[in-house]
Amino acid sequence: MHEPVAGLCALVMAAGQGSRYRAQLDVDKLLAPWLAESDSPPVLLATLIALQGVAERLVVVASKDNPALLDWLDCHARELNIELCLVQTRGLGHSLSQAVERYPASRGWLVALGDMPYVRPESVVRIAGAMTEDNLVVPVFRGQRGHPRGIGSRHYASLRALDGDSGAQGLFSGPLLELELADPGVLQDIDRPQDRLPQGGLSSLIHQCSIP
Repeated sequence: MHEPVAGLCALVMAAGQGSRYRAQLDVDKLLAPWLAESDSPPVLLATLIALQGVAERLVVVASKDNPALLDWLDCHARELNIELCLVQTRGLGHSLSQAVERYPASRGWLVALGDMPYVRPESVVRIAGAMTEDNLVVPVFRGQRGHPRGIGSRHYASLRALDGDSGAQGLFSGPLLELELADPGVLQDIDRPQDRLPQGGLSSLIHQCSIP
């Protein structure tokens, strides 16, 4: 069993609208089944389980305007040992800026996307373990950069300056540590219902990620 990384805060970004998913099924994708089978757990639950015990704090960043998600988080906060950061957001970058201000961390922030439930727990542990106060860490699968990403505390000012929906992409255009992982889950998010995998579908995901 791994120990939480000292001074690390994991931020799960869950404040988006998920409009492409809603356009097809009229449901919050984070509360939809994480697999194509309708009886599988919610997307966000699978994401949070992979992050358990990795950081000193596990924070879900959610919109004040999403009552269904807030109700779900309220019901599961204790069992999952999560904290809630409520934001009024103009996009991912704006949400991240508010979150790092409210949740300072001496080592830095592990920034995960709530709609990426296929990341393996061991991948999260490796990313967190590679983080320092100074560096930026990005997972890579077969040459493609993915998530979650590590941002050292030295980059606090740059994170606070973020706005809009661009996230922290500008930060990752400079020097960083690319961590090669045998995990296609670091590339797969869920934007539409058809993005969900069938039971045991990670093998098909590996095939998809191999196609140029």
